[in-house]
Amino acid sequence: LTRAHTEYVPASTFKMLNALIGLENHKATTTEIFKWDGKKRSYPMWEKDMTLGDAMALSAVPVYQELARRTGLDLMQKEVKRVGFGNMNIGTQVNNFWLVGPLKITPIQEANFADDLANNRLPFKLETQEEVKKMLLIKEVNGSKIYAKSGWGMDVTPQVGWLTGWVEKSNGEKVPFSLNLEMKQGMP
Repeated sequence: LTRAHTEYVPASTFKMLNALIGLENHKATTTEIFKWDGKKRSYPMWEKDMTLGDAMALSAVPVYQELARRTGLDLMQKEVKRVGFGNMNIGTQVNNFWLVGPLKITPIQEANFADDLANNRLPFKLETQEEVKKMLLIKEVNGSKIYAKSGWGMDVTPQVGWLTGWVEKSNGEKVPFSLNLEMKQGMP
């Protein structure tokens, strides 16, 4: 139970809030193509043009770093605070605070965030929340839908892994979850 109350960097699970903030503040659209700049990336699958939805599915950090730069430090800090996400501290670097800190969040806070998104309780327009939820649908099983975002904090010690989201049962009930674990160095 200690781990559930311990703060960790959110890593790529922050893409959920990053997308909400960017879309709500007209820094991008769901159909906009983020052009690949031709540079070698950490993963070959990131070396292409993509939408925010594509980048969410592939967990493409460069696209969401660009979105964060467009949002800017001041607006990003204001929005993170408005939502009450984790410790609400993004520091002074707009393009990596969710990867290396100072932003941190507990697994319980992550599950609560997922529950609020699943039930449209976040302080964003309904349309914005629905657009982001579409990006998070990863699987349908026996009438239930699984919405989730993974994260891997590989630039912190110890490394941290996440899978945060919710299951929407066929009867409409939504069950949030947040899996958080310590990753071994170099583990894919």
